[in-house]
Amino acid sequence: MRIGIICAIPDELRYFNFLKNPIQKIGERKFYKGIHDKHELILVQSGLGKVNAAVVATLLIEIFDCEILLFSGVGGGIDPEIDIGEVIIGYSLIQYDYGTLKNRKFVPFRPGSIPNNEQKNEIEYKLDPKIKDKIKASLPNVRMGKIITGDVFLQCKKTQKELFEKYGAQAIDMEGAAVAKVAEQFKIPSVVV
Repeated sequence: MRIGIICAIPDELRYFNFLKNPIQKIGERKFYKGIHDKHELILVQSGLGKVNAAVVATLLIEIFDCEILLFSGVGGGIDPEIDIGEVIIGYSLIQYDYGTLKNRKFVPFRPGSIPNNEQKNEIEYKLDPKIKDKIKASLPNVRMGKIITGDVFLQCKKTQKELFEKYGAQAIDMEGAAVAKVAEQFKIPSVVV
């Protein structure tokens, strides 16, 4: 199986041991290849934000024929019960900054839908249940949680509290839901860690 791995920043890439020889450069992005067990891995640094993540996710699928996408990176904990350094695997992802602002109240919509009137579909991207079961079987103590994604580097405790109360999320990032959206459109699974 060919697995596409996306990290947003250089520090997140350093844990992979196949960074010496990029196999291809597309635009400003270098793609690296490695092998783990019987799986071929294609790794790329996306840069920060949803647009960068969506671009490389699309390239991994269209150019490199990846069959699953894995986004791995550092996120912010917004759940007061989460400890610094705790690993969260997203069973649910929400792009919290796409929607409509009506009467000074923001209403989130699923990206791609027209944000008017009532929400017609679920705003969450869900982890494939079969993949979730495999993860739980091999990593029984890992925490599964809700991750919200937006193009904001959150450094405001009040907003952090408001987002936790609104979504019940454990973590926040700037790329995860965008990767899930692209994977969904190409009908392949994705995992966000």
